[in-house]
Amino acid sequence: MILIRGGTVLSVGNGVIEDGSVLLGDDGKIADVFAGRRDVPGAEVLDAVGKVVTPGFVDAHTHLGICNLEVGEIGEDENEMTNPATPGCRAIDAVYIWDSGFSDALSGGVTTVFTGPGSGNVIGGQSITMKTAGPSLEAMVLQNPAGLKTASGENPKRVYKTKNQLPSTRMGTAKVLREALLKARDYRERRAGSEPPPVDLDMEILCRVLDREIPLRTHSHRADDIMTMVRIRDEFGIRMVIEHGTDSVRVRNELAKAGVPVITGPLLDVSPKVETASSSFQTPHLLAQAGVLTAIMTDHPVIPIESLRLEAAIAAYEGGAGETEAMEFITINPARILGLEDRVGSLAKGKDADVVIWSGHPFKSSSVAERTYVNGRLAWEVQA
Repeated sequence: MILIRGGTVLSVGNGVIEDGSVLLGDDGKIADVFAGRRDVPGAEVLDAVGKVVTPGFVDAHTHLGICNLEVGEIGEDENEMTNPATPGCRAIDAVYIWDSGFSDALSGGVTTVFTGPGSGNVIGGQSITMKTAGPSLEAMVLQNPAGLKTASGENPKRVYKTKNQLPSTRMGTAKVLREALLKARDYRERRAGSEPPPVDLDMEILCRVLDREIPLRTHSHRADDIMTMVRIRDEFGIRMVIEHGTDSVRVRNELAKAGVPVITGPLLDVSPKVETASSSFQTPHLLAQAGVLTAIMTDHPVIPIESLRLEAAIAAYEGGAGETEAMEFITINPARILGLEDRVGSLAKGKDADVVIWSGHPFKSSSVAERTYVNGRLAWEVQA
């Protein structure tokens, strides 16, 4: 056991515990969180006086390990842009866990990520959620699949217009997605009959979407694209999460009413796209005020994954969110969107022992993650 003792504990959910302690059990879970510095027999004690202790951060939209750093085009595996609909492609077959982005994540206090295909296709493939440290990819994965990537707006239009094929318009993009879901509905009905069709990997995963086992994770910036995706969601009775949502403030009341979460950002990206012109540091706070379950992303490697805390800081101090709400944008809120709130996103007894010891408040640029624990094991430590 490891007892992190005497720090300022930002528990997320149970407030700030001054002179608090977090006990990491040998089973990789949090054994206790309490005020004070009482002794725990047999525990290794780490003095956290003057430090800040937080849960590991959760980045709910990245391409970590799929778009590798430093190796150029040869390491870009996030877009199978040979067909506008490739739902059978699986992120787990492309994640390279030795990429330096994983150590960058740990240095920035990020211990859980959602990673998956890019937005070049209307349907890009299956994503996963995973820890950022572990002995193997299989041991690190939490959900496979965690969602099916879809995209609207400029990206699929640009890719396939140059190929002179469908889709080259927003109408065409919606048509590709609807047709795929309709084919999957028919496939599901035939699969349940007396003469089931041959197994089709694309249709199998789309059936899981239709059965509400996993959500569509929809790359949508503009308000009109967002509402097109919500319209399709309602037509097929499926689950959906909006990714980016740059213009989502325009339709925040509709999103709140529909119960559709938004993972917004990356807030620090300077993009030349027309559809990102309305980007604002206030977006997360305005969405949350309207009742939309909201998280902040890095879209790594669009901006480095270790910058997640700095995006939250800007949302806190420049975007009107304040420290408590902004902390939720990178902890418990993304955990809820991923359906992992019982394991990650806050410091509470029984949750995964993903804990970060900071030299100061993580929203201060001068602060550093001195130690990062994943499942109770030291995964990152500042070298003296």
